[in-house]
Amino acid sequence: MVPNDTRSAKREVLRNFMQTTIAQTAKEVFAEHGYQGTTLDAVAKRLGMSKGTIYIYYRNKDDLFLQVVEELIAGIVESTAQDAKASKPPLEKLASMVRRKMEYFEHERDFFRIYLHEKQGLEVAPKDLHKQALREMYRQSVDTLAGVIQEGIEAGVIRPMDSRRLACCLQEMSHSILLQRIQGKAKVSLEEDVDQLLELFLHGAERSDFSSP
Repeated sequence: MVPNDTRSAKREVLRNFMQTTIAQTAKEVFAEHGYQGTTLDAVAKRLGMSKGTIYIYYRNKDDLFLQVVEELIAGIVESTAQDAKASKPPLEKLASMVRRKMEYFEHERDFFRIYLHEKQGLEVAPKDLHKQALREMYRQSVDTLAGVIQEGIEAGVIRPMDSRRLACCLQEMSHSILLQRIQGKAKVSLEEDVDQLLELFLHGAERSDFSSP
C-alpha cells in the first residue's frame, strides 16, 4: 500500500504541473486577445483539454489571469536574486540585475500591457491575496537590491547612505522606464534606457565638467 503522504505528494506535484501548464498557455492567449477577448474555452482549446479541467485548478478567468501575473513577477524576482549571488563586483551585479529585469519585461511586454490597461476593470481588479503576493515580491526585490547596494557601500564604490532607500529609488526609477516601454512610449532602445538609468542612479544628473560658483 502506498503511504498517504506519498500519494499526497504526488497529487501536489501533479496539481503544480497542471497549474503551471495552464497558466503558461493562458499567458499566450491573453497576450494575443486581451483580457476581455480571452475565454476559458479558447485557453482550453489551445491546451487540448476541456474547460472543466481548467475549473479543477482555477475558479474563473480572473483567478487564472492573476495567477499568470504572479508567476511572471515571481520569475523575475528569482532571476535577479540569482544575479545578486553572482561572484561579481557590486556595480556589475547591479547592472546585471537592472538589465535582466528590463529585458524580461520587454520580452513579456504584450501581456503586461494588457495587465496595465485592463486591470482596473471590475472583474480583473486585483484581489487582496493578489495584492499581498505582489507586495511581498516587491519587498523581496527591494531587499535584494539593498543587499547589493550595501555591498557597494562597504566596498567603497557607493556613497554611505541608507541602502534600502537607495534600493527603493532604483526600483521606482526602473518601474517608471518599464511603464513607458510597456505602453509603447519609449523613444530609445532598451540598451540605451538601461545605460541611462544606471548612469543617472550611480552618478546623478549633474554635468561632470560643471563647477559651482
